[in-house]
Amino acid sequence: MKKEIVYMASAALALVSCGEPAQQTGELTVIPMEAAFAEQAGLNLSECFKKVRYVPLETTDSSLVGKYTSVQVLNQYIVVTSEDKYCHLFDKQTGRFIRSIGHVGNDPQGYSTVSGGWCNPHTDELAFPGWNHSWVMYGTDGKYRRHWKAPIAATGFPAIALYNYAGADEVVGYYPASDSLPLRIALFKGDETVRVDTLFKERLGELPLTPTDIASISVMKAGALIITDKSGKTHVYSMSNDCFWRHDGNLYLKMVFNDTIYSVSPTDGVQPVRVLSLGKHAWPYEERYEEHKEGIYPESILEGNDVMLINFAVGFYGTMGDMKNSYIACYRKSDGSVKITSAEKQIVDDLNGFLPVRPQSVSESGEFAAYLPAYEVAEWFADNADRKDLPADIEALRKVGEEDNPVVVLME
Repeated sequence: MKKEIVYMASAALALVSCGEPAQQTGELTVIPMEAAFAEQAGLNLSECFKKVRYVPLETTDSSLVGKYTSVQVLNQYIVVTSEDKYCHLFDKQTGRFIRSIGHVGNDPQGYSTVSGGWCNPHTDELAFPGWNHSWVMYGTDGKYRRHWKAPIAATGFPAIALYNYAGADEVVGYYPASDSLPLRIALFKGDETVRVDTLFKERLGELPLTPTDIASISVMKAGALIITDKSGKTHVYSMSNDCFWRHDGNLYLKMVFNDTIYSVSPTDGVQPVRVLSLGKHAWPYEERYEEHKEGIYPESILEGNDVMLINFAVGFYGTMGDMKNSYIACYRKSDGSVKITSAEKQIVDDLNGFLPVRPQSVSESGEFAAYLPAYEVAEWFADNADRKDLPADIEALRKVGEEDNPVVVLME
């Protein structure tokens, strides 16, 4: 089944004026990002979450967490990956180390990296990128389960496709447009292709790119492949499956150089549900090859029960991921308000005066996760040795040493 989706949000955006909360345009919610960006005033924990809990991860010789840490919640577990090769499982309540999951290797059960995979809460399964465009599946029990390979292969150069879980036994795939094929969203169930939706067919004819055209190439921590060709044009390819997320039983999609958030379903396909009102910060698809110094580039969207956090950068090509030009937007679903702060400042703890946080992930059930490096925790207590008013879970962190595993922050 194929369906062509063409949607332009300009008419909806015209209805949003500066300073107003999110509005409903038919069934489409408009989120006023431009107005909030002009009125940055910091962001507090109490404005985003009702519950905050700190979990120090057990430190053992076999559970040490390395650099480039990433944390996710998977049912009763905390999944921690680091240095592109380690995946550790910890108990969500106690922080006790449970086991490591799989390994990097060329053997039949080995995967190529821990980055870019997904955690499926419906099956207690973790998926890792394998070799030759395959995926390696492990259970939380540490046992290898199977390999999976998408029925539709990525084409063109660079051959990129992004995947994530779409339900208990479904996988969703994102296939960027190429010089010969339009952008496609596909749903798979095992080896069966459930449906393919073709988006923006009028954009067929992407600027062809071959290895000989490349002048420079880099991979950003934001999960983007940046290629500058010999003509001076910049090509950005998302390498992160954060373009997909699930919440409250629904699957959502946000694409680069597009201000619309879509829902994806086996029955209705790809449908617009929200739009980011970016105003002068909009980065039009037609200008994607050129730097836009004021253009907003959304990097990931974390959706919870009450709030949606939007991580984005401004002047993406020029800053190459400089933290000073990265931001966090908090959209409150209840009243439609939006507040934005610098990612460098993070979300300030106005509840206890403890360390600020920047959530990295959110579970399908709406539980956000962040981490605090152990040395930062130890330094904070050294500077605040006389504090006597701390809640029990923060007070317990006094015993964290500089060389210990990080502390995970869970928020709802």
